[in-house]
Amino acid sequence: MLAFLFNIRRLTIAFLLCVLTSNSSSDIFFDPARAFQQDFYVQSNLEFTLLHELAHAVIELNDIPILGGQEQAADQIALMLLMMADDFNKKDINPDLLNKLLAISGEWMLVWEEEKHSPPVYWDTHPLAIQRFYEVTCLAYGSNPDKLEALRRDKILPVERAWDCDIEFEKTRQALAWLATKVTDFKFNKTWDLVRVKDSKGLFPGRINVVWIKPNSEEQKQIYRTLKSFTSLAEVLKRINSLLNLKTDITIYMEPFCRAPGAWWDGNKHSITVCYGLIKGFEKNVLLLPDLVKQLKSSE
Repeated sequence: MLAFLFNIRRLTIAFLLCVLTSNSSSDIFFDPARAFQQDFYVQSNLEFTLLHELAHAVIELNDIPILGGQEQAADQIALMLLMMADDFNKKDINPDLLNKLLAISGEWMLVWEEEKHSPPVYWDTHPLAIQRFYEVTCLAYGSNPDKLEALRRDKILPVERAWDCDIEFEKTRQALAWLATKVTDFKFNKTWDLVRVKDSKGLFPGRINVVWIKPNSEEQKQIYRTLKSFTSLAEVLKRINSLLNLKTDITIYMEPFCRAPGAWWDGNKHSITVCYGLIKGFEKNVLLLPDLVKQLKSSE
């Protein structure tokens, strides 16, 4: 077991070391200076978190059948929405999207570092952070193996997983295309652009709205100001509102008074809660990444 954990640690950190040192002209790669810039890092992880929770809402409100874990399905929907919204694998790879994926992967690496210091919770419905890391890496690689070959060549993805990632990506994209026909007025055409095929908005008056709970402490007020300054948050919600057919409103509560950091969907109240503590955690973690990289460089 110890040998297994040691090898996993080397593989996950290889990802950080590779993106920080790679300068291959034949590959499209990441810009860590951008991905690990605090506002970009926090916005990327917040965007993924919101899409993940909205995926739970869509699954429940539309009785979408799920084979396997719903948490993994929500992760896949969120990741594919990020990719497809940014024209991933249509004309060329969007560098900003890759940096978003790097920011999300970086967060899971840090969570995995924390998970290793306590007994793994195998019964939890969420996959382990290391599994979520490999999921995003595999889907990214599978979308364009030729241009992201460095992920496999540098053993960030073991060849046994990388081998079928293009198939995994295609199956996940087909599932997203099926989902679009069930919950939107759009479908993906042959070039994977969304095209409107009907207009049923009159039958689905629901909207996604944000309620900002008034903070008290200066720390909470600073997080509030930071969140309000994020243009990407408004853009994501505008994009989702223009796509989704909702029979009822969904309210997102930006909540400063949670007992623990996190975000969750409440099907009884048709609401998503996003705790300020989660944002504080993202801000803290992005500051830990440089030291983690230095530490693991010295141990190589």
